[in-house]
Amino acid sequence: MRSLAVFIGLRYSSGRSGSQLVSFLSRLSMAGLVLGVALLVTVLSVMNGFDREMRTRILALVPHITLQPWAVGESDWQTLQSDVERHPAVLATAPFVQGSAMLIKGGLVEPGLFYGVEPVAEARVSTIQDYVDLDVLSAGSKTVILGKALAERLGVEQGERVTLGVPQVAGSQNVRFVQMTVAALVATGTELDQQMVLMHIDQAQALFAEPPPVSLRVSVTDVFAAPQIAWELASVHGRDFMLKDWSQQFGNMYHAIQMSRKLVVIMLLAVVGVAVFNVVSTLVMVVNDKRADIGILRSQGASQGDILRIFLSYGAVIGAVGSTAGGVLGVVLATFIGDVVAAVEHFWGLQLLQSDVYPINYLPADIRIPDVLAVCALAYAMSLLATIYPAWRASRMAPAEALRTS
Repeated sequence: MRSLAVFIGLRYSSGRSGSQLVSFLSRLSMAGLVLGVALLVTVLSVMNGFDREMRTRILALVPHITLQPWAVGESDWQTLQSDVERHPAVLATAPFVQGSAMLIKGGLVEPGLFYGVEPVAEARVSTIQDYVDLDVLSAGSKTVILGKALAERLGVEQGERVTLGVPQVAGSQNVRFVQMTVAALVATGTELDQQMVLMHIDQAQALFAEPPPVSLRVSVTDVFAAPQIAWELASVHGRDFMLKDWSQQFGNMYHAIQMSRKLVVIMLLAVVGVAVFNVVSTLVMVVNDKRADIGILRSQGASQGDILRIFLSYGAVIGAVGSTAGGVLGVVLATFIGDVVAAVEHFWGLQLLQSDVYPINYLPADIRIPDVLAVCALAYAMSLLATIYPAWRASRMAPAEALRTS
């Protein structure tokens, strides 16, 4: 009788018998569950994509830790470099000089941050070499690499010249103007493209009448351990150098992504909950529609457990099909979401994600199978729980009452 009860439940769920309205509502509740699960999987994959890009792209480009001299003047950065590289968690170090400048092209003026780097050492501590060839920078030539977004605002192309106005002392009106050739443009797809100006470290020091002290950029084995490593380095070098780690500049952004991920999951779980509530209402209508069948089955010897299994099977089918189809649809949407957004931007001439507002200018997706399985399993479990009450009501229905009111 148990197998017969399951067979009847599966037959009911196919919608080939009974009221057309009940069949329509059954399909509608299943579609709602599919849509809710698909949206949850898609949005969760996008938030995972932002998290991945934050870790693998942005944090791979910016310094994990920087050491900048407190005092103005020459710094013994070579000795500092040797000391820092002895730390077991330090991968590599690279010297740099930084400053602010105004970039002038024709009548356009844009602010920028320039970094003087040593190309070989810089390639060891960041992934910038994946986006542009740093070998175009040499000590003897006045060449720079500009972020693509900055170059577009200035209207400057590769090979053209741009003027840098560099304050000689912070806060002073003494500005030195130097013409530089744009050797290359770099497009990382991040907010760094808005103000990035790269040049050779020797050329950066030559911009000043009194060369600024050389700072040190540090790459570590575990980027999330950078605050602890910075504290350990500060206990030794903190008197002469100011130490900063990436969390002081990008920490709020990273935590905001994590918080947004949690909030979005909660909101979309509410959408799945509404879809599951539709399953409850549909099953209540199915029970009312099948009152005559219930009365006949009970009069033929079906037990309350058999009736319970019939409608539990009905709800299980809706939950299984809805959660599985929703998971598959969500994976498909997440796979092509970047292409869809790019097509919309191209068709309408819009830039939905701009790197001056968001950390990246594209929509990433990172499909994690454990997350997809967890969402589908949760939706299925919620559907089964929603089925219990209507199925219990059906099993408690007396045969005579069911036949009399049918």
